[in-house]
Amino acid sequence: MSTIFITGSSSGIGKASAKLFAKKGWTVTATMRRPEKETELTEYENIKLYPLDVANPEQVAETVSAVLAQYDVDVLFNNAGYGMKARFEDMTEEFMWKSINTNVLGMVRVTQKFIPYFKQKRAGMILTTTSLAGEMGLVLDGVYAADKWAVTGMCEMLYSELAPFGIQVKTLVPGVVKTNFVMEQIPSEGYEDMIRNQVNLLMPDPDDMEEAGEVAQDAYAAVTDGDKDRMCYVTGTQAKELYAKRQELGDEMFRRYLRDTLLGVNKI
Repeated sequence: MSTIFITGSSSGIGKASAKLFAKKGWTVTATMRRPEKETELTEYENIKLYPLDVANPEQVAETVSAVLAQYDVDVLFNNAGYGMKARFEDMTEEFMWKSINTNVLGMVRVTQKFIPYFKQKRAGMILTTTSLAGEMGLVLDGVYAADKWAVTGMCEMLYSELAPFGIQVKTLVPGVVKTNFVMEQIPSEGYEDMIRNQVNLLMPDPDDMEEAGEVAQDAYAAVTDGDKDRMCYVTGTQAKELYAKRQELGDEMFRRYLRDTLLGVNKI
């Protein structure tokens, strides 16, 4: 039986993935900040709950050590995250640090603990949830965009750095997903039209948004498809279309396309 370690399992993509992998017969070590409050995942015999706040270095070390002492982990799924939307000039020190500490340093802390273990096994996979915001500069994403671009860059680096040890590195790239993931928001006066255009671009049909369970299916496919060369798995119809358009147009032309669309020059 294969085993996966998932961060951020209390809701959304993490919880949906924990359920799906468990139903597929995997042992799931599902981590979250307050496992004592979890009620759904406790119904699965093959889901084991552990406390983990990725912003807490000591707890990261303790939890990963406890899991690896008991289970032979095959996949690390970095999924914990924090979101913030604000005008660039309005970002506060508190919000910026919380974002970087969770999205970037949290991913680094957990991944660092698994790399020596996977190297010793000469096998393993690191799957990390990034974001469409890590592939293109969307307005008001501020330091969140920096976080996701940083994580994407580190994963691309690790894709090569860990290859000699038989360790696969992959990214899961969602767009807008229907979950209870909450983005901290600071009112952004003067950007109402751009926000409306961006919302229309990212989710033209709000009633047809991607569900967390659909993203979990793509996460499972990324882990099990046997493709050792592929790194990036974009999930969601609209995200896939925008990602493909960037590939088609090239970086410079796509930036102009995105800017003009958000300014209302291009009609959505």
